[in-house]
Amino acid sequence: MSVALLAGVLIVVSTVMAVAMESTARERQVDWTGDKATSIAGSIDAFDGTARMMTDRAYKPFRQKFADKFDLDEEAGMLKGWGMLLNDDFTEVDSFHAQNGGVATIFMRKGDDFQRISTSLKKADGERAMGTLLDRTHPAYPLMLEGKTYTGRAVLFGKPYMTHYEAVRNEAGAVVGILFIGFDVADFQASLDNLVAEARFFESGGSYVIDPRKSNADAVFISHPTAAGKKVLEVNPQADAFLTELRNSPDGFVRNAAALFNTDSDSPWAVMRPSQAGGWWVVAEVSDDEAMASFWDSIYAFWAMLAAVTALLGIAMYALVRRNVSRPLADLTVAVTTVAQGDLSQAFRSDRKDEIGVLVREVENMRQRFVAIIRDLRSATDSINTASMEIASGNQDLSARTEQAASNLEETAASMEELTSTVRQSADAARQANQLASSAAEIAARGGQVVGQVVTTMDEINQSSKKISDII
Repeated sequence: MSVALLAGVLIVVSTVMAVAMESTARERQVDWTGDKATSIAGSIDAFDGTARMMTDRAYKPFRQKFADKFDLDEEAGMLKGWGMLLNDDFTEVDSFHAQNGGVATIFMRKGDDFQRISTSLKKADGERAMGTLLDRTHPAYPLMLEGKTYTGRAVLFGKPYMTHYEAVRNEAGAVVGILFIGFDVADFQASLDNLVAEARFFESGGSYVIDPRKSNADAVFISHPTAAGKKVLEVNPQADAFLTELRNSPDGFVRNAAALFNTDSDSPWAVMRPSQAGGWWVVAEVSDDEAMASFWDSIYAFWAMLAAVTALLGIAMYALVRRNVSRPLADLTVAVTTVAQGDLSQAFRSDRKDEIGVLVREVENMRQRFVAIIRDLRSATDSINTASMEIASGNQDLSARTEQAASNLEETAASMEELTSTVRQSADAARQANQLASSAAEIAARGGQVVGQVVTTMDEINQSSKKISDII
């Protein structure tokens, strides 16, 4: 019972410890994963900062080649600077490309859109992207309508660029166009993709980069093994709640994540670290089963060792209890049984200082008391036997006396019968006397004779009375 209780306590304690240790182990894995994601985000920030600085520096001399104010003829669809038509004039944009290796564009406002009227940017087919519009989903678009600037990454015709956009105004202060420069960052994108691809976690976990933009619907994969450039919700429509959790998570940890990196991942969790410069999210996705596998292996090994220790402890306790408790108790049981069966000839001794020793000594005391009681009983029995013999002798004497008394009673009975007969005779005599009295003549003649008989009868009665008195 004590071994089972000990095993139960150990199981409860080890289970509580396992739960606490599991939480701690997962936190360590989250911290380790977060450190890797932070490293990637730091690399992105470092490059982004360098690219932004380079773009800002390159833009200043490009801007100086244009007038401060521009003129827009919306009906004719012409934009001028310093009175010179800018439509289809590639001088400055090509010069920028030749000197800096980047691309440049002049946009003309057309309603609420901005159209490319001069550019060194080329489409996938190698032609200049003339006449194309600034995408309204581009992060720079709303800023251009407000007359502001935008510096950041953009994907133009399938290529990533670090870009700078500046809205230009006319004399009235209205926005009439945009000046743009950009540098191809495909090499950085390749380096980023390699860096992200190398950030693997256990067997199936990995990382990806998301541009969250303003809403979940617009969030785009910047770096992903199979979905780079695609919207997140197009790849996984069920990821909306997950993106919301990432936006609202104070520490970037989401316990139940959508499987965006590996769709076959079991119970994944995710750690997000934001890029401070670009606002991107570096997301590390990890399978909880894989992350906690080593922990559970250790726990199982610990439990196995604990079970072995418990078993050994149980065996040791069993042997100890058997030696120090079970056997002495068995001996004590034999002693008590022996006493219970009436055998008081065996003395019991114990030098133990514990309760069992006390019990053995008490049993011995009880045996000695029983022996003393039996001795007293035997003495009393002997006395009773002597008294019984005396009583038997007295009974025999009493029996003899009783027989004598019975004989005397028989004699008395005979005397009583004789007395009764005598009384009856007296009665008869009395009747006769009465008859004689009625005949005085006759009585007088015989009176002497009757008186003599009466005297004789009274003498006999007197003698019978004496006999009765002797008997009594």
